[in-house]
Amino acid sequence: MEHDAQRTLITGGTGGVGRALATALVARGAKVAVCGRRADPDRTDLIEIRADLARPGEAARVVEQAAARLGGLDLIIANAGVQYPSPLTGGPQPDLLARVREEIEVNLASVAELAVAGWPHLAAGHRSAFVAIGSGLGYAPKRSAPVYCATKAGLRILVEALRHQAANATPGVRVQEVVLPLVDTAMTAGREGPARKLTPEQAAEAILAGIRRGRPVVPVGAARPLLALLRVAPGLGRRILRDG
Repeated sequence: MEHDAQRTLITGGTGGVGRALATALVARGAKVAVCGRRADPDRTDLIEIRADLARPGEAARVVEQAAARLGGLDLIIANAGVQYPSPLTGGPQPDLLARVREEIEVNLASVAELAVAGWPHLAAGHRSAFVAIGSGLGYAPKRSAPVYCATKAGLRILVEALRHQAANATPGVRVQEVVLPLVDTAMTAGREGPARKLTPEQAAEAILAGIRRGRPVVPVGAARPLLALLRVAPGLGRRILRDG
């Protein structure tokens, strides 16, 4: 599957991995729309849609605006994500439940909404794909961010079930999950861990290569040996990730 000259929507595309994906696709001749909470005044080579995906209905609005301005959609990359420390055992804390709900809405609920709104556009094409950006933390959680990890685990199951539905209803639409390791973005600032962070540009190139290969699950960088370790020694893999 070759998406380099097609019409792409990337959520969370104004920073981090999403911005790097947009830059790489535009350089390859793609028409790209991105959404984010903040506009990027320096980008004149793509379509920007301001949106807060924590609000129900925003993902559907973004899809319709992007499809209208691009003349359709061939590739949707569900990249937007938020992560907060969630001390669920510490008793009530100001804003804790608001952050919990934001993680669930952005990381999981908006992806389901994106699929529902985007599928008619993807199904209208001949070579299209729905790609969700997941995390190794969706396979084994870390102590400090239980809600984020739960949303990424839910995303993994959502994408797998969506793949089954697409195989029956729209076999021309490919469904893929990308499993990212630690990437050097605003979300991971101050977190180093034992593994070297990928740059957003390195992550973007690996993601696009995986999309072109068409594999259902695309592990990137250190996520590849992690998934292998979780298969052969799950206890060890979980202990490694437990403390982030």
